[in-house]
Amino acid sequence: MKNSVLWRVVDNDSGAEAIVSTPAEAVAFINSRFDTDEYEEPFSFTEVGPFVPKPLGVITAWAAEQDDGRTDGRTAPITIRPVVTDGAIGKCDDVVLWGDVQVTWDHDVYTVNGPDGFEYDVADSAAELNEILDEYASDYEYVEPERSDGHARPSQRELIRYGAQECAGRFGHLDDDALLWLAATRITLALWRNTPVENWHAGRSPLHDGTMMRINAATTRLVRSMLSFDHVDWVAVGLAIVDPSRVLPTGQSVLELGLACHNPDDPAHQDDPRDDLAEMAQDAIGWGRAYRLHEQEFGLRTLIEFFCASDDGWFGAPGWGRIVDRFVAAVDDREHGHWRVHRDEPWFDEWFASRPADIADNAELRRLLLAGPDLLSEAAAEWCVEGAIRYVCWNDHANGCKRCGVPSATESSN
Repeated sequence: MKNSVLWRVVDNDSGAEAIVSTPAEAVAFINSRFDTDEYEEPFSFTEVGPFVPKPLGVITAWAAEQDDGRTDGRTAPITIRPVVTDGAIGKCDDVVLWGDVQVTWDHDVYTVNGPDGFEYDVADSAAELNEILDEYASDYEYVEPERSDGHARPSQRELIRYGAQECAGRFGHLDDDALLWLAATRITLALWRNTPVENWHAGRSPLHDGTMMRINAATTRLVRSMLSFDHVDWVAVGLAIVDPSRVLPTGQSVLELGLACHNPDDPAHQDDPRDDLAEMAQDAIGWGRAYRLHEQEFGLRTLIEFFCASDDGWFGAPGWGRIVDRFVAAVDDREHGHWRVHRDEPWFDEWFASRPADIADNAELRRLLLAGPDLLSEAAAEWCVEGAIRYVCWNDHANGCKRCGVPSATESSN
């Protein structure tokens, strides 16, 4: 919608309202939902200003300017936490700064609530909001956190240099596309897998292993679509991962998945997923701001190579193709080395007999796994996980492999 005059349509009885661009749209809205007599006037029309952007994007852009003003290579001491509600779609409507200053949004206006709970400011444009936030920032006192007396950990700068060197030593043969896929797996692991989502999955949960494999793969695919060696919007990457309205392969949104796993009576699942997602969004924003500054210091290629220091065998990583080939070879061969530690399991024989029809053909199974586990059906993904695809050896066997019973070249010659 263009930034022209907008209209708020208000039901004077119920208080329900809608924002439209013309009175004609208001009439169409009324006629589509309500029966009105000829002389009744249940609605009033009020002219309002143009739509303003939701505050999250405006505040992160403002924080980026604050970061650029620092000379120590760190983000400015500003905490940004979106507020996640059941109706969250896309960017959140409310944002808390510093834990006590909150910005809310109502289509045509921003309201900034001060730390004392009584004072507030109103802005009808991003520029006015930025001026208000500048005033709050000038009064904000940042206290440097105390350092522990334990052993000093490597700085992030040292880790970035080391990671890029490890990437060159281990994966220097990979092309740019393969490196970006590998980086996507590591980012997904940090911002999605190793977060409260793992708590949603743990214990007695409707989020089963096969489903987890599918949504992890879908998240990796999303991250890969946002990476390049030309430009990366690090904050946008983080927020896309934790977007409460992002639709997963299950058909649920991220928030709906969290709510489905929520159980107040189970200590393992009693945390409110809305709070979890708010925490994840805060971490994602902080992560993105930090890597935006790291990119300025090290360059985009070095930063992406830093993410590629290791291979966990996930979909998208170099080891995934080897895992797929060995798993597909094993599903028709009970003597395959993959089964050495599984042959005596009680599920072993039953598992072979329960293969879903949609992956009965090995070529199709291999094609789908290589294309991404998120493309598997729920039953097929669960069958693969039950067949221990997570534990397939992806060793290159160049020097033999005790796990798979492959002798080394020296042992073979004796």
